[in-house]
Amino acid sequence: MVHTGACIANLLGQGGSRKYRLTWKWLRYFKNDRDRRDLITCGAAAGVAAAFRAPVGGVLFALEEAASWWRSALLWRTFFTTAAVAVVLRSLMQFCHQGGGRCGLFGEGGLIMFDVNSAKPAYTTPDLLAVIFLGVIGGFMGSLYNYLVDKVLRTYGAINEYVLIYIFYNY
Repeated sequence: MVHTGACIANLLGQGGSRKYRLTWKWLRYFKNDRDRRDLITCGAAAGVAAAFRAPVGGVLFALEEAASWWRSALLWRTFFTTAAVAVVLRSLMQFCHQGGGRCGLFGEGGLIMFDVNSAKPAYTTPDLLAVIFLGVIGGFMGSLYNYLVDKVLRTYGAINEYVLIYIFYNY
């Protein structure tokens, strides 16, 4: 869904498709690079919002993965886009649900194959302790990784400095 949303946004950002005779004059607004990037970012965010029924998740995905430059105007554009997708998706699901199942799985779970609202797991104390234990171990492993990467980069930088000094003074 993310890729589909980004591809549709890219098609709109190009002004349509001459090959398939889908060109519109009002799409010339997106001809500059910044607006095309913003449109593709909004398309990717819309894909996440449609796939997981999570508008804020789409905005966060766009912030973290899709946007090359982030500004407050892009935040509002992506939030509006994902909110519109959530409203349209919910209304289509409601229409299909009332129609007696003519839409297949779409009326049950949206664009995903499972319904996250029907499963309500009962977590027990051992389950929570296992999750806490895994989180602590993951935190220690992540901090060890960051420490080792820092040491390697400092060593690499010091070696490069000595090599440059040696080359400079010996040639």
